Amino acid sequence: MAGQIAYFLRNILKLQAGDRVGIISPNSTLYSSVLLGAVRAGCVCVTLNPIYSAEELEHPVVDSDLKVIFTNPSVLGSVRKAWSMSKRSFQLPSGQNSIWLIDDSDWVLPQSTGERDFRSALTSDELPVVPVTPEEDLAFIVYSSGTSGKPKGVMLTHKNMIYGTHTFAQVSCGEFGPHHTAIAVLPFFHIFGLNFFNLTAFMCGTRIVVVPRFDIEVFCAAVQRFRVSMSIVVPPILLALARHPAVKKYDLSTLKVGLSGAAPLGPELCEEVQKRLPGFIISQGYGLSETAPVALRATTEHHRKNLGCAGKVVPHIQIRLVNTDGVDVAHNQGKDGNPGEIWIRGPAVMKGYLNNQSATKECMADGGWFKTGDIAIIKNGVFFIVDRMKELIKYKGFQVSPAELEDMLLTHPKVQDCAVVGVYAKEEATELPRAYVVPKADALNLKSSSQQDQDRLRQEILTWFNSQVANHKKLRGSVEFIAEVPKSSSGKILRRLLRDRANGKT
Repeated sequence: MAGQIAYFLRNILKLQAGDRVGIISPNSTLYSSVLLGAVRAGCVCVTLNPIYSAEELEHPVVDSDLKVIFTNPSVLGSVRKAWSMSKRSFQLPSGQNSIWLIDDSDWVLPQSTGERDFRSALTSDELPVVPVTPEEDLAFIVYSSGTSGKPKGVMLTHKNMIYGTHTFAQVSCGEFGPHHTAIAVLPFFHIFGLNFFNLTAFMCGTRIVVVPRFDIEVFCAAVQRFRVSMSIVVPPILLALARHPAVKKYDLSTLKVGLSGAAPLGPELCEEVQKRLPGFIISQGYGLSETAPVALRATTEHHRKNLGCAGKVVPHIQIRLVNTDGVDVAHNQGKDGNPGEIWIRGPAVMKGYLNNQSATKECMADGGWFKTGDIAIIKNGVFFIVDRMKELIKYKGFQVSPAELEDMLLTHPKVQDCAVVGVYAKEEATELPRAYVVPKADALNLKSSSQQDQDRLRQEILTWFNSQVANHKKLRGSVEFIAEVPKSSSGKILRRLLRDRANGKT
């Protein structure tokens, strides 16, 4: 099918090598075919989050200059609106549609607006693999939130993805391969799910059970029915496995390994999961969209002895720990090392950020080192992620930019100033975005207003804001009113002070 899709893109839609092809859909058995078809055609595949609103989707549509997009019917309305807002034509110069439907159902009927199931346009012809220059030509653009507000397009070349995939396979540690069945609940648009489920799993011959989105009942039922042996997980999934009553109803005895990533995993949650599911062993890794993705990997053995560790450096990757003066920190094997920012170099490191030279320059150091912004120590010969310099909020594996949320809050007519930080919720094992808002004087007087008036305005802001953004960006940490947002003399928001306040440290 990938060969047929490649032919469809180049010979029917008349796309050129290097043209950008988008895909926005929940996990689907057709996802890999579209993704691989685009790459085989010499096009660039742009994977997008299906929970984006039209307003959030407009930026990546324009930024990546999408020519064609494959969309699930459930998000067609948002895609059409974003397409219209970006002033893109719904028809290509070839006369064909620029929006095509992708869905796991046997067939999707044509929409009243003209969109069709892409399978209806495929022929039996296959396109041979189009030659590329691996070091220069892009294979994927994935969007990663940044502290500047707008998501940044991470440019990943064929070489980046070849090395990223090879690395994944080399550190399989017997946890996945031709005799394993993995459950695919991590989103395919996310670099972790994109690489593992759409590339590495094929290369290793791992059987994949595709689940559109995480639901604990569906997850457990699928593990039982298909005798799943391993899963890519994030901390909130592990929390559900540790505490949700539904887990007791299913036979999960075949589930042997959980590879955790996308957000830090603490030792307490590991122990809680192991106590409930003693046959299910957790390992962990660390990586970023910019490193395609894996850079550190803990085997189940390493992780058992050092709960919460991110592991050791993987093949093809070099890592430095650097202090704020740009000097490599000393570390002692067997003892707590000094903390430092993780700098990464290797053939899997991205080409740069799309249309954003300043951001690329800011994160790259001399010698080809990528500055991650994450802080780690080395202890007992393995890495532990202890903090991060970046101020991104990690909500269930998704990255949320405080600046982006602040920009939107400031458009509310009753908001004078604001700041957004992440508040860690132990019961959910994730950070929740919380807004600290300075209300306009004519909207609320903090000194004299009643609690009822404050609650009323708080709910008004929450209802308005949460209706404007994707699910993972909602202000689940609530809105708190303050008299003034703490700022430095240069005007930079001192979010650390607000985080300390939120977490009860001040």
